[in-house]
Formats: sequence, C-alpha cells, structure tokens
Amino acid sequence: MKKKQFIKLLTTMSLTALILGVAACGKAEEPVSSASETNESQQESGAEQQEAGSEQQEAAAEQKGIIAVEQPEEKEDASTPQISKEEATEKLIDKLAADAKVNREEIRYYLVDDLNFDGKYEGFMFIGGEADPDWGSADGDIWFVNENGSEKIHDNFSFIVNDDGNIFSIIEGADKNFVAFNDMYATSAVTNLYYMDGETCKESVVSKIGGAGVDHNTGDLLITLSAYDCFCDYAKGSDTPDWTGHSWKPYYFYYSRNTGDFEEYGAKEISAAEFKKITGVDLAQILDSKGYSATNVIQRDNGIINVNYTKTTNNEDGSKSIQYMNATYDTRRSDYINAWGDKETGFFESDFGGYYDVQLFLSGTDTSALPSSGADVYGVFVMSTKDRKQCVQVEMKLEDAGFNDDIMLYTPDFSGLNPEPYYVVSAGLFEAEDDANSRLREVQAAGFKDAYVKLAGKYIGNRYNYTMFDAGNIEILKDCVILHDVEVTIPYWIESSGSSTMDLYVYESAKFADDADIETFSNYEKGDTPYKWIVKNYNILKSDTEAYMANGPALSGVFNVAIDGDEITEYYGSFWWD
Repeated sequence: MKKKQFIKLLTTMSLTALILGVAACGKAEEPVSSASETNESQQESGAEQQEAGSEQQEAAAEQKGIIAVEQPEEKEDASTPQISKEEATEKLIDKLAADAKVNREEIRYYLVDDLNFDGKYEGFMFIGGEADPDWGSADGDIWFVNENGSEKIHDNFSFIVNDDGNIFSIIEGADKNFVAFNDMYATSAVTNLYYMDGETCKESVVSKIGGAGVDHNTGDLLITLSAYDCFCDYAKGSDTPDWTGHSWKPYYFYYSRNTGDFEEYGAKEISAAEFKKITGVDLAQILDSKGYSATNVIQRDNGIINVNYTKTTNNEDGSKSIQYMNATYDTRRSDYINAWGDKETGFFESDFGGYYDVQLFLSGTDTSALPSSGADVYGVFVMSTKDRKQCVQVEMKLEDAGFNDDIMLYTPDFSGLNPEPYYVVSAGLFEAEDDANSRLREVQAAGFKDAYVKLAGKYIGNRYNYTMFDAGNIEILKDCVILHDVEVTIPYWIESSGSSTMDLYVYESAKFADDADIETFSNYEKGDTPYKWIVKNYNILKSDTEAYMANGPALSGVFNVAIDGDEITEYYGSFWWD
C-alpha cells in the first residue's frame, strides 16, 4: 500500500461532502471542483446521511450581488472585474514573485478569484517544493496577494494536493467565497479557511478546527474533529486518566450573513424522555441490555441528535476502563446516519467513537440568535383536536368566560407534548405549576370540567413572529430581501421568553405556507412568492404612497413565519397591533 493510500485509509470518516468552486487555479489549469483526497475519503462514508436536506439551504449558497429595486438602464457594473482572470493571475504571480523574492517557477500552486464580488481579484499562492507523489502533499509556504501587496499567511508546512492537482479550493458562502487548503497530519487533514473583508484577508473563526467540507444536500459546513477520546483507563488507586482510541466526529456549521462567517449551529441537552418522543427509542431499553449507560443527549438546531453513552469495566487488577461511544440520529430523515459507509443504519451503527461536546464554541458567540422560551411551562388544557378550526369556538367560549390569555398550541412546538400534530386550546401558559393549578380551578368553575394541567416543556418549534414598524430597514438584493434589525419573538406569550434583534433573509425560495392566511397579506396576487410580494409592495410604497396605504401598510405589522438560522422559509400570516 502506498503512503498516500495509507493516509486516505487512516483519515476515512463520514459526513464531509465535496467542496465546489470555480477560479483560476494552478498547477492544473482546470477549475477547482473538489476538496483534497483526504477530505474526499472522509466524505464518502457518510454522504448519505443528509439525503433529505433543505433545498432552501442549497439555494442560499448561490446568492450574490446587489441590484436596484427598479432596474436602471444598462450600464457597466462596477463590481465586474475590468481585466480577465487570466491577466489578473499573471499580474499577481509576478507581484508575489517580486515581493517574496522568488522565481515564478517556485509558485507552484495558486487560486485567483474575485472572492467578495467587489470587482477586484485576489490570489492565494503556494511557494515551495514539488509534490511528493507517495504522500500526495507538498511542503512550502502559503501567501495572500492582491493589488495592494503580499502577505505570508501560513508558515512552511505539508499541504495536501487535491485530486485536480491543486492545493486550493473554494467553499461558497451566501455573499462571498472562502478559500480552503488543508494541512496534512499523519492521521487527519485540518482545513484552513480564509475570506475577504473589503480589502483585508481574514481567517475564518472555524479555520484549523478539523477537516472541512460542504454537504450539498443540506448546505451545512461539516467539520470533522480528530480526537483521542474512545477509551479512558485508570490505574488502580489513580484518578489520572489515560486516553486512547482515535475518533473522527463531524460537527455542524452554517454561513451567517449577519456575521459574514460560519457559525456553529445552536445545541442543547435534552432528556431521554424527549429523545423517545422524537425517535420512538427507549434509551434505557436499548443500552441496558448491552451493559451501556447513556451519558447525555444533544439536540442540534439543524435536526441532528447525538447520544453519548459509555461502558465501564472494572478489571481484576483494580484498574478501570471506560469506553466512550455515540449515536447520531437525523430528524430530517427520521433515521440514524450511516457512520462508516457500509450501508448499515441503526443506533449502534451510527457510532463515530468517542464523545460529542454540546458545542465546540461554548465561550464564543451565541450561534443561535433566535429567541427561546426560557423555562419549562405548564398549560391548562381545555381541548385537543386534529382540526385546527375546531379550536376557534372553544377559544371564543374561554374569552366570553373572561379568560383573555387563552392560546392555541401546536403540539410539536413543545418538548413535552405529542410530536404527532395536534392543536390544543390552553387557558394560558405558566412557569409555576401552582399558578397553573390555580387557573385550572377557575377554568373548571367556569364550566370547563374536563380541563387539566400538563407540563408542555420548552418551545422547540421553528415558527416565530417578527415585527416591522416601517419599510425603512428593508434592503432589496438580487434574489434576496434583507430585513435589518427586526425584533423576533416566539409565537406564544411566555413570561420568561425574550426577543432577539437580528437581520432576516427572504430568498426567492421562500414560500407562503399551504395553510397561510393569504388575506392578511395586502396586495397579494396569485403566484406571488414572499420575495416577490415584498419587492412589489416596496416599489409601490416608493412610487405611490396612497396606493400602498389603500389596503393598509403591507410591510408593517407582526408576521408569523418559519425561520431556519437567519432565513425565513415560510410565511403563515400577518397582523397589525391593537
């Protein structure tokens, strides 16, 4: 077996899909179209886990450029480079050779592109020796170069040469491209990621964590973390751990236009009971029979659930050994992921080895900007039904009886309720069980004898309300609308729930929900998407205020929508303030 094949075998892991990109590249003249061979082997085994991914996320990866609300006359676009990529490549190579005081021939690999679509080309270039065909790597330095100067961004190291014969490749963000290149270690690849912030080259916050790539089915950036955390041994009478056993575990990130960089999906620990409601699996039943114990369950905002579990062995010599394992369930597919590419799926087959952290960036920026419900809540439930319309009469009766804080719950929105869709009418939501019981007595005294108190848990839905006071914070892009600095809240009144102020994005892929209250969207016409509807009303407002106000201010009010990360995917309804 060649050394290169040995490296690929050792770094085999799942979940990292191919990286895409088109740029002027060398050594080969063809465009970069894939990540390194090491990353490619990491991807193959687990690519099937994301088959049911979000089309919206895929579409978001192609959003670029700004246009006027109303199309101007044709004129030269200032963001279009004025020279060809080939000319720019030659100039940047010459500039780096002069700045670094090397011969052009020593610049063996390069990628030149307009990374942030500002009409200017940037280059990432390798200066060093020829590739080692056995290891599939080349030793040298990495430089950044643009028209303003050159800068060495990575000291001498071994870098993986991709299948296309280049070191560099591109990962696409919504409004900029990232350049990726991989450090080669004995048993793994570590991806460096850089991007342009105006004229400045910056390193991504997720650079150098692990081997990175984009899953095309979901749009997630997957970073595979290499660690020695599968086995922990303790000698007799010692509390000093001895860790062994190599694992490669994927963590999940998304591109945020709010920060201009990748961020880790939010995550939280959930109970074994919550896991059973979601998956139908009783952890105690499946683990106890094999002598395993569940450590914790982690639910991630992209639909992934990780279960950490262990097996402890007390040895005859007084020493102790603990084996750490995990399982990964994908709620988007309603199945466990295929960890090692052997076509087998199941709880134990989805083990990557070792244990998962709740998040890698525990002390960093909050990666989930959306508000949460805060504490668990109790409901005073009066009725439940599959038919949403049946709730209206009961709500009216509660209001007639003086209970004006009645609310209709959608059961999958709450961690403690049935994941099978039901609609429930509740006479309020309460953080204290005593308060809920007090309200129950009042409700039963008013004639609702069958009412009862139930722990609803925390809000886990994807529907939120956002508030717009006017259209002044709307920005119209090429195929996206940005709603700047809008207040976002969960769609239920809970005392401890807060609000978030954030930018929200409405892409052309957004839609009006099948059960949307279309009549609440002023000036809606059949065939409108939310993007088209917003742009149309924005143009009406700018050209004819009287016509815009004829049916009420369409772009102002409170909007009930589904949000994924910072992207609005569906609109359900809108209403004005009392």
